Amino acid sequence: MKILLDADMLLFAATSATEVEVQLGEDVWTRHSQLPAAREHYWNQLAVWTEFYGCGIEDVVHCFTDASAFRRELSPEYKHSRKGKPKPIGFKALRTELLCEDLAFMYSRIEADDVIGILATQLLLSDEEYVIASGDKDLLQIPGRHIWTPTSKDPEPEEGLTIDYAADSVIKITTADYSERFTYRQYLQGDTTDGIPGCPGIGEVKAKGIVSKFDLSRPVDCWEEIVRTYEEAQRKKGLDLHDASAFATQQARLVRILRRDEYCFDTHTVTLWNPPTR
Repeated sequence: MKILLDADMLLFAATSATEVEVQLGEDVWTRHSQLPAAREHYWNQLAVWTEFYGCGIEDVVHCFTDASAFRRELSPEYKHSRKGKPKPIGFKALRTELLCEDLAFMYSRIEADDVIGILATQLLLSDEEYVIASGDKDLLQIPGRHIWTPTSKDPEPEEGLTIDYAADSVIKITTADYSERFTYRQYLQGDTTDGIPGCPGIGEVKAKGIVSKFDLSRPVDCWEEIVRTYEEAQRKKGLDLHDASAFATQQARLVRILRRDEYCFDTHTVTLWNPPTR
């Protein structure tokens, strides 16, 4: 059993929780980090998960983000709103320390969730068990067990998605069909927090309704319906998307988590996803 960890997210939580405000003088405040406390926070959470799944700390794969370079090449607006926002104090120092772990990875031009997607889809081939530990909903594109999913409300089970509560976390268990439909939903709804607009006028509810009717055994038909939805939105809203098919493809590439064979570890290049054709 491998735990594929979104180490950026856990480290961000650990260093944020252990920042301390200090008053240096009248009207002068600063912050400092308690690195031992942040380090303990990080490893204690991993201890809970490894005990629950009956594996060891050495089975945790720490996945970090280098940069979102290939997505920013596709769209300058990608995560533009986050530009210039500093990480918590101590984040970079502890990341440098954690990258010395045997199973810690950070690859050029891709993000932690891409590393997880690549590794998970490689493990699927070998039938080796894994758990994805992340609070990023985008990783539901990858089938399997997903632990530590922060949520403001209890998630509802859906077809192909079961919910469990254990190990201090929400556990979502997704089937291959569910993950494929979820990926199509993301192609439509985009991710506004990351600067990916998706299809105009299509939110989570509408996207779910459209995709629920897809015959997944006919991927070309599924993609053509995605494009038709973009074209219809373009007509209804009087938008100029130039080429609706090309725009839909761009949105899909931005939101899609990388899978195996879509990244070359030697050249650090991404093989962009292409829509299915007849």
